[in-house]
Amino acid sequence: MNRNEIDAFVARWLEAVRAGNLGEFANLVGPQVLDLNTGQSSSVTAFQDRARAVRSAFSELEGQVDDLLVDGDRIAWRFTLVGIHRGPFLGEPATGKRITLTGTNFQRLAGGVVIEHFTLLDAFGALRQMRAPG
Repeated sequence: MNRNEIDAFVARWLEAVRAGNLGEFANLVGPQVLDLNTGQSSSVTAFQDRARAVRSAFSELEGQVDDLLVDGDRIAWRFTLVGIHRGPFLGEPATGKRITLTGTNFQRLAGGVVIEHFTLLDAFGALRQMRAPG
């Protein structure tokens, strides 16, 4: 994939999460993707479940790609998602607060799909916002 194709790929991934377009993950993730968060092979369904969890926890979700680095078949992209905390997330009940989630996805691509994936989410930052008074 060239840089323009990778930019479009990452934008599609973020939009799939933001808009809850879970079917799009079938076009983004290989059938036997290695999920480095668990160290096991995973499926498209696992990525759909993650996106569904974010969508069920946050309404009015907005997102942006903050940085994108490309090194051959490997990409790393930092993202920001902002939404209203309307459902349980990271074990915290809904607060009604506007929460900013930040993280970085590290991915390896082959044949136009992700074949290895790792997400580093700033869970502490999200929890700090959810638990803050007021």
